[in-house]
Amino acid sequence: MHMNKVIITDIYWHNIYLTLSLQGDAIKDCHFYVTDLKKVYPLEQPVDNKLTINMVNINETKLLDNGKWYFYYEKDHEKYYLSITAACGYKLEQLDKLYRYGQECYAYAINFQISDMAVLQKKAAQTPLVIHGDEEDLILCAFTTYMKRNDHPNRKDVRLESKSLKQGCRKVAFILTKAAIRGIFAVLSSCRKKDGKHVLFMSETRTPIGGNLKAIDDRMKERGLDKTFKISYSFSKTLQQSKFKTFFTWSRLLWLIAKQDYIFVDDYVPIFKTITLSSKTKLIQAWHAGVGFKSVGYSRFGKAGSPLPKDSCHRKYDYALVGSKGLIPVYEEVFGIDRSHFLATGLPRLDNYLDEERINAYKMKFYQDFPELKGRKIIMFAPTYRGNTQSDAYYPYDKIDMDGIAKLCEQDYAFIFKMHPFIQEKVDIPVAYATYVKDLSQYGDINDMFYITDILITDFSSNIYEFALHKKPIIFYAFDKDYYQLRRGVHRSLDDACGKVCTTFDEVLSTIRNKTFEMEKLAAFIEECFDTHEKLSSDIVIDSILLHEKGERC
Repeated sequence: MHMNKVIITDIYWHNIYLTLSLQGDAIKDCHFYVTDLKKVYPLEQPVDNKLTINMVNINETKLLDNGKWYFYYEKDHEKYYLSITAACGYKLEQLDKLYRYGQECYAYAINFQISDMAVLQKKAAQTPLVIHGDEEDLILCAFTTYMKRNDHPNRKDVRLESKSLKQGCRKVAFILTKAAIRGIFAVLSSCRKKDGKHVLFMSETRTPIGGNLKAIDDRMKERGLDKTFKISYSFSKTLQQSKFKTFFTWSRLLWLIAKQDYIFVDDYVPIFKTITLSSKTKLIQAWHAGVGFKSVGYSRFGKAGSPLPKDSCHRKYDYALVGSKGLIPVYEEVFGIDRSHFLATGLPRLDNYLDEERINAYKMKFYQDFPELKGRKIIMFAPTYRGNTQSDAYYPYDKIDMDGIAKLCEQDYAFIFKMHPFIQEKVDIPVAYATYVKDLSQYGDINDMFYITDILITDFSSNIYEFALHKKPIIFYAFDKDYYQLRRGVHRSLDDACGKVCTTFDEVLSTIRNKTFEMEKLAAFIEECFDTHEKLSSDIVIDSILLHEKGERC
């Protein structure tokens, strides 16, 4: 971080005037600008450390063009991005502006975002403009757009969405292919009479069957219902395929889906954006996670990568399973469907999860594999990934104090890394520490590994849901708490976490040594997330969905 940094501490509007309150030394010696990394416009000098901008009179009576605009200042012949405080960042969504004009047929929208320094550096590399910034900075971006009223919101405008003729042709090809798939499916679906006896378990994100789907499938077989129902399976990873390969995969799925009376899924399944199921076919979402912090689905509406208003498979669910009644508002926000579609069944994969025989059997196997860990208190480090997609997922290992971990393990602790499956880079563990510090990212299921875990260190991950049942300490290590929450988006703040929140690794180590885990927060979380049921959750799902609609009871 450079000395005498200038930072935005507050932002507010007065009609067309945007005011940025600044903090820093020698602001009077700085010159301020706004840029899209191609064009640069000078701004008026601040008065009393307040930079006021007439947003309709930039560069001689012009508004900012469509694009993302960044504020920066120049001092001593060097340029620096203007960043904002975290407190200021949390109020940005309240500052978005929409100016209507032209008999309300048009609008000028100004939306504020936090920009990623890594992305900015890539953009800046293509221009001669060199602007400095620190990796942890919350860099302010004003996203300006001229909007035109859309009288046909269900139609896609290929020209508007395409940046080149080639891209436009590809989009047209995709639209025509999807229309063909939709038409073929409509014919196949009309040819297949529903008899209420066909069940499909499917996923487009994971293989093989697991989690809630496997629990329901196993329970159906235990009850002999595989003799009553014809059970089919389809598990693939289409989200990792090219679009054209995905369409090929889908074409093979159409007849299988057309036959079904019940379809169980456990994640985002994009094929249901394209096809329309028969009204007699029930689509059931048994979401793979319990509850975490990351925004998904419609809780990200309006942000990059958010679903379209209508064109989302989340809108298609006839039923959505949740862990408790207290979680219905959370998933009502995520899926964008009415709460009448939710069933607070509990999660089938947690049936018999706390069975003592199951726990003891796992512990015996684990300590056979790792006898050197027996008798030690085991700490599991299991954060979510950083990055935007599966292909660029990573974790900044430099945020971990390996020497501090080793010193902790000189006592009676062992430290296990269980990194997110998207993260390909292995943990670099010095040989001298390898006895009690291990990377077990590829070893077994994390929920089973909780049986031998005494302390969980995580961040924004939903793995807290299952671990909470063990009523053991959870530490939330979020070195980038404000940055992550403002950039990625969360549906609940980490400040409401069910354990101790730390922003430095020294805090994490200190919390473990001093046992300041803030366990009192865990009880409220458990009460919100888990209901008590007399029956197994898988039985509740089977009885209320598969058998109730046929008028049968077990």
